[in-house]
Amino acid sequence: MANVTVDPDIFESQGERSEGIFDGWEGPSPFFLVISDETDKAAEALHVAIGRCMRVDGNGNELSAAEMATTGEYTANYCSPVSLTDRGPMASLDTNGELPRAMAETMLRILVEEVEARGITAYLTTPPLGSESTAGCPEWEESEAGLAWLAYERANADPDWP
Repeated sequence: MANVTVDPDIFESQGERSEGIFDGWEGPSPFFLVISDETDKAAEALHVAIGRCMRVDGNGNELSAAEMATTGEYTANYCSPVSLTDRGPMASLDTNGELPRAMAETMLRILVEEVEARGITAYLTTPPLGSESTAGCPEWEESEAGLAWLAYERANADPDWP
């Protein structure tokens, strides 16, 4: 049975609160760290979640591949590979230093869903500001489930893909 706990300051510890132009955070783009005794399942959950988070727009909508190609809504423009840090699997998204609240909440919901789907106990947090470097950390080697998800995503992004 899954038991997922989320750091209540997961976004506050990553950037300055913004209530001016938009409701959210300014500063580093989001980093997600999954602390669990089941590293491979945690890494797989993060891998799938980070791919889904790439499709979340500033209004918190998870767009389909077709919608991404036609709407012009802003989404993250890069996601890092999952790195195996000494604390647990970690990955980040590039949101150009701005993280609207709706986008953040949807990304976190997706991560919780993916961790719960694997039935593991995990603590979802972020590394301390300034310690986000993954230099020297190995990248997670995708499992069959992770690779199947990537194939599914690729096929939906390009219907002509074999």
